[in-house]
Amino acid sequence: MLLRIRLTGIGNSTRVWCPNTSSTNNHRTTCEHSHVAHTFAESQTRITSGVQTLERNEGLAQDDHAPSIAIAQWGRSSVSPFLDGDENVMITLPGGAGTGYLPVNRWAVMATDPATPPGLLEAGIDALLTQLRVLRRRPVFAAVPDPGPYLQRGLVATRIADNASIDLTHFKLDGPRMASLRHSVTSARRTGLRVVTFCDAHTQGVRSVSREWLTTKRGGELGFTLGRFDAAILTPGNCRVALDPDGEVVGFVTWRSYDNGRGRVLDLMRRAVAAPNPTMDALLAQSLFDFAHLPDVTVASLAAVPLSHGSFSQRIYPTESLRKYKEKFAPTWEPLWLIAPSTLLLPGALNAVANSYCPGGVVKALRRNA
Repeated sequence: MLLRIRLTGIGNSTRVWCPNTSSTNNHRTTCEHSHVAHTFAESQTRITSGVQTLERNEGLAQDDHAPSIAIAQWGRSSVSPFLDGDENVMITLPGGAGTGYLPVNRWAVMATDPATPPGLLEAGIDALLTQLRVLRRRPVFAAVPDPGPYLQRGLVATRIADNASIDLTHFKLDGPRMASLRHSVTSARRTGLRVVTFCDAHTQGVRSVSREWLTTKRGGELGFTLGRFDAAILTPGNCRVALDPDGEVVGFVTWRSYDNGRGRVLDLMRRAVAAPNPTMDALLAQSLFDFAHLPDVTVASLAAVPLSHGSFSQRIYPTESLRKYKEKFAPTWEPLWLIAPSTLLLPGALNAVANSYCPGGVVKALRRNA
């Protein structure tokens, strides 16, 4: 069951919540420190009894869509859409901010920063860390673009991945760096391959491609910041389909929106075993061209690629080949950082993140799918 928690009692008026006066000198706030301190102290008793009861009973709080709205509007990282998941505990933070975490033992595993109004990220982090202490959960942020605010609060950071970012305002296939992609797209056209927007008539074909693709992989569908196939959520806006000359579906990609619609991030990319080699190149290139023509969409992410951790990890998730593949799109590689409570707890944090991707465990992740 999807669990959503609304943390009430902090900043219930129309004023912007702030943890102390010094943190809001550069923001337009009207709250007084004494009022906030009193309100915050009052709220702790209600949160301690109320939130733990909600978490224990898997109840739904009022305004249960508020965190999802905040993530869609204020989630500025390409990883932000994955804060909102069916298995996540969703939290409404003060000031209308929101986030979600996946419970793994005593860990709260979050994809990235909480989604907060501009200028209030640090206040949102403070509020979130406070609530997680109340819930007796250790925080781990899987991939944040800037570790600075967390380091200032005594947490530790380790580089974990790189985000493949595409500036859509300048995306084109010209130049030597794009030669491989340009030739691949041309080859796809020569084979009669067409890339079209998804419609209901493609549903069965897309489902069949997904099933066939899974048989070539290990560990079933993963999760967390790797999407799982769900035909019910496919739309013309978030899915592109590759058709062979006979009109059969041979591949597809799906995308998610972030930063209030200004960004797109790649989610699923799947192809049939017999699909022409340039199928995926054609799907991604056409998607990027389509997004570049949408008003206000300025950036697309081909998603993050984890840093390689040796041959054993490559068997679970082939990061080296994936990075090499995405390089042909000439992305800007942006570092992402994992945040843990301390150096001592870093191994446990890494293990919690790994279990978020592989809920059946590492052994299952190594098995070939049937």
